[in-house]
Amino acid sequence: MCTSVLYNKEGLAYFGRNLDLQFAMGNCVSVTPRNYPFEFKETDAIKSHAAMVEMAIIADGFPLYFERVNEFGVGVTGLNFSGFCEYNSEHVEGKVNLGSFELVPYLLSSPKSVADIKKLAANINIRAINVSDKYQASPLHWLCADKDSTVVIEQTKDGLHIYDNPVNVLTNQPEFPSQYYNFCNYQGLTAKYPNNRIAPAENLEIYGTGMGSNGLPGGLSSVERFVRADFTVANSMSKKTDEDCLSQYFHIMQSVGQANGCDQTSDGLYEITQYTSGANLETMDFYWTTYANQRINELHTKSLDLDGEALINYTVSQKQDVNFIQ
Repeated sequence: MCTSVLYNKEGLAYFGRNLDLQFAMGNCVSVTPRNYPFEFKETDAIKSHAAMVEMAIIADGFPLYFERVNEFGVGVTGLNFSGFCEYNSEHVEGKVNLGSFELVPYLLSSPKSVADIKKLAANINIRAINVSDKYQASPLHWLCADKDSTVVIEQTKDGLHIYDNPVNVLTNQPEFPSQYYNFCNYQGLTAKYPNNRIAPAENLEIYGTGMGSNGLPGGLSSVERFVRADFTVANSMSKKTDEDCLSQYFHIMQSVGQANGCDQTSDGLYEITQYTSGANLETMDFYWTTYANQRINELHTKSLDLDGEALINYTVSQKQDVNFIQ
């Protein structure tokens, strides 16, 4: 399971996700330069496009993207949507036919805003095709963001849906509208100093701060993480500096992180937050931590040669990195 958010405060915007899985995927930080060719199974290739940075695994020479941001400040994350996702078994003439693993590179090839993403997505048919016999298609839905807004793309048994997302958060099941309306049930919660609203005529004791958020879900299910992440994003405060906004972004993601041993899956293993990634949508700088390495790593993407034809890959270290002070 996963959580993705857009955190935009004081004109600064960070976008990314937690990847919560019971096993490591062997992912790397990958930079896709402008002239790396995208070859699609049922759609014309794209030979030149916007430069991008992302977490990915390389499967049979094709990058499978967990999330990515392009040089125009537009990003997409793919999150597990099993049980509700249903890709189309039929090729549809007149549509752009894509496998789910092809959707992210296609959507970020040229768009400069979420509005551009919506126009592209409206003509897409997400096909039930696999990367290869070795790599099966994952059931996903997607959060798409620019610095000001987000949309959710879902394909279910009744077709493709594109939802405006006023809360800038996405987790997993169920469908986005159900998640959103469930969040609306928590409008009575507040981050402010507690106030006796239940019985104003009674002199009830306020014995501690934080009582305004009493009832905020604390579990690890996707519905609970959706509400908790929304609450934290909506109320988080940071100074108008990249450093402070970045720090606050990672604190938000930690609030919905998963610790080993707390979320057992059907195979008897435990989901953990394998990594947290985030990108500055203005500068394209890319940041990440891993479960074992909580020090924030940084890549200045735009300092690289972005006009090449080959992927630029960086190993993601799982080694604990502690600054010991003697």
